[in-house]
Amino acid sequence: MTKCIYKILILIGMFFAVSCAKQGMPTGGPKDVRPPEVKDARPSNRTINFEDNTFYIEFDEYVVIKDADNNILVSPPMKNKPEYKTKGKGVQVKINDTLQPNTTYLFQFRGAIADFTEGNPIPSLEYVFSTGSYIDSMTVRGSVIDALNLSPRDATVSVWLVDPDKYDNFVKSLEDTSVAKVTPIYATRCDKKGNFSFNNIKTGDYRIVAVQDEDNNMEIGQSESVAFIDNPVVAIYIPDSAVADSDKVVTDTSQKVKLFIYTPEQEKQRITSSGFQKRGKVQFTTNIPMMDPHISTGGVRSFVRLNQSRDTVTLWTYNEKCDSLQLVVSDSSGLQDTLKLRYRTRRGEASNTSQQFTEMNLNTKTLPYFDTLRLLLKTPLDTASCKMDSVISILAMKDSVRSLASVCTDSTLMSLFVLAPFTPGEKYEVDVCKGIFKDIYGHQNDSIHASISVKGSDQYGQLRLTPSTTEATPLIVQLVDEKGKVVESRCLKSAEKVEFVHLTPAKYKVRVIVDANGNGKWDGGDFALQRLPEKVVMLPKELDVRANWEYEEELKIE
Repeated sequence: MTKCIYKILILIGMFFAVSCAKQGMPTGGPKDVRPPEVKDARPSNRTINFEDNTFYIEFDEYVVIKDADNNILVSPPMKNKPEYKTKGKGVQVKINDTLQPNTTYLFQFRGAIADFTEGNPIPSLEYVFSTGSYIDSMTVRGSVIDALNLSPRDATVSVWLVDPDKYDNFVKSLEDTSVAKVTPIYATRCDKKGNFSFNNIKTGDYRIVAVQDEDNNMEIGQSESVAFIDNPVVAIYIPDSAVADSDKVVTDTSQKVKLFIYTPEQEKQRITSSGFQKRGKVQFTTNIPMMDPHISTGGVRSFVRLNQSRDTVTLWTYNEKCDSLQLVVSDSSGLQDTLKLRYRTRRGEASNTSQQFTEMNLNTKTLPYFDTLRLLLKTPLDTASCKMDSVISILAMKDSVRSLASVCTDSTLMSLFVLAPFTPGEKYEVDVCKGIFKDIYGHQNDSIHASISVKGSDQYGQLRLTPSTTEATPLIVQLVDEKGKVVESRCLKSAEKVEFVHLTPAKYKVRVIVDANGNGKWDGGDFALQRLPEKVVMLPKELDVRANWEYEEELKIE
């Protein structure tokens, strides 16, 4: 018995000893977040009289190469791409091109090299060599900014330096294939903040171009965004410490080039989509707005509507069962087309498409005091329903007084205005009886019952702006919301005071367009004609418009 107890105690002791030994498994320490560091380079970085066709960069740990085509930039550009591969704890680069004499070459590894285990990339690494007796040390730097929104473009923008003596041919060669192609002398790419820097380039003047080169072919496509300036840029000397330190490059604004990039308008007008929405209803869209479209239906009676942005036409035939139509479309915007359209029956669709009611809804349930209550339709009204007296029942909830209101339509025959004196701050019940209105097919409206509240003037803000400029050209003043959408826009003949009233409380930015051609809209540039985009100025601060507040700001256009 004593021996048994003794054995049990030994087992218990062993159990606790093992438990104590296993209280915590080693974690291996904190996660490695440090990128690889360069240990050596063969030939060494900044080698002169370079005659090899390979070089090797060694690191303090094993590395991988990520997306070499997009993350490794070579300047001057090479016709044949170099080959990149890992070897040991380094990267070997094989040059497949004939190197130019007395030329400095710069390889920029932008996040292309990362450690093997954790994938920590080296943000920026440069390897420089010269086939001559010295390393070029001049720099051109700057930023690429959206010409309309004045916000940075991202890292997909390429920036090129072109020989000034060959610049005219460079522009012509993009439009005329008979002109010999001119390639840039140097090329780089913007970072995510829109900044760029050409390092280790020759002394001299250059013409500079930025391109959203989506196909990576070192050419400017018709639809690709582009930026340029109308004067040469001068390469300057910057100490190596300032070039290598990205923070210094960003914060030091001296000698920085600003390029305003724009997306060219599609010059050729065309129809982008067309077809039957349902029997009797056809719709087509265009890539740029139409001016005043003319549509021939071959004698088929129809009703045509152009939307507010002027890029979509909706057509209803007076024959509700119409399932085939030929349209001849023309517009002064350059549109000339013939559409042969046929309706295709959807699976499970009944052959009888007639309906009892036309769809009608109120435009809002919270009516601004300055707005008008409207009834919106999906099908055009019959002209007999354009104006009707005392047909809408309105109950004022404050004193339970019921009244009747009249309606009238607008020129589109797609909405009806309710003619009633609504009081700000009050609530109402609105009733529309069934069968009062008819559309062009004779379908009557269904009944509508809705509650609405009227917002008072104290729920809106006001803004007064005074542009200050010596320019005599017309101006366009726009309010832009936090999502970049234009909320309101005013065209001014000169620098005159402008007011924005009935503003919903929110944060706004103010943008001013110098409308050089006076056409009432912002125009981008034309690279073929070397015409710059129209100038845009943003009010430096964001305006926090509050309810029942009035603001007054001066806009300095420099």
